[in-house]
Amino acid sequence: MRFLAWRLALVLPTLLGVLVVTFLLLYVAPGDPVQAMVGERSDSATIARLRRDLHLDDPLYVQFGKYVGGIAKGDLGRSYITRRPIMRDLLKRFPATLRLAGAAMLFATLTGIALGVYGAWRPGSWPDRLAALLAYLGVSFPVYWVGLLLILVFAVALHWLPPSGSSGFKYLILPALTLGMRSVAIISRMARAATMEALRSDFVRTARAKGLGELRVVLRHALRNALLPVVTVLGLDFGSYLTGSILTETIFSWPGVGRYVLNAIEKRDLPAIQGSILFLSVVFVLVNLLTDLAYAKVDPRVAYD
Repeated sequence: MRFLAWRLALVLPTLLGVLVVTFLLLYVAPGDPVQAMVGERSDSATIARLRRDLHLDDPLYVQFGKYVGGIAKGDLGRSYITRRPIMRDLLKRFPATLRLAGAAMLFATLTGIALGVYGAWRPGSWPDRLAALLAYLGVSFPVYWVGLLLILVFAVALHWLPPSGSSGFKYLILPALTLGMRSVAIISRMARAATMEALRSDFVRTARAKGLGELRVVLRHALRNALLPVVTVLGLDFGSYLTGSILTETIFSWPGVGRYVLNAIEKRDLPAIQGSILFLSVVFVLVNLLTDLAYAKVDPRVAYD
């Protein structure tokens, strides 16, 4: 409980800092949201009326106070463009982002750990060398390039999978592979190094001396200790999937929070941008908190440091 209380005590200052910085940066950024709404063919009277209706003429501290007051009530405001509540739009789109992030994380976790453990068990074998090559490629290639390449191969050339959309399981495969490819590279390399270190430890030699089978030694003894550094990577990557999949969702026309944020940026919809960033910050902080708790569960010594 003390460990949990200490982690929770760090959440509020973090979110408050995100709120303040986001609010100030968006208001000092170039461009006028009202001008973006009305377009170029508009008169000054219309612009002045809209600025007054949206309370953009109020002093900055008054706008910030109203914004914080709304957030305290669970209200992120209304979009300048759609005039709909931002929280309702985010909650409507978040399940799609969560589904994509979960599929990408499942693919990255199973593939990365399997390649890393096998590479540590049979170092120098052709699967280990192939995993190393895939890891280098996965880290080097940008997400948008991987996504376009997968569409070109599996959708355009082979006609196996749809290129975009979200109407079923087939539509989830390509974006999940695109989003999880980089994590496969990182997880496999980290799992390989941690497993190799565990296989050289005294408790593994003791287990082998007792006559335990090699597969049981690797999976039951070495892998459990090798998962400690991997848990942190899984948590950070999953948090980034939930908050930073803008490119993937845009390439595959996935109706998630990432596309919502991109549309808000393009139209300079300030309330939507602020609400989205704050919402995603809360999600990222909560995922990191759960990661810390999972790490403490795997290694209880962390909770008493």
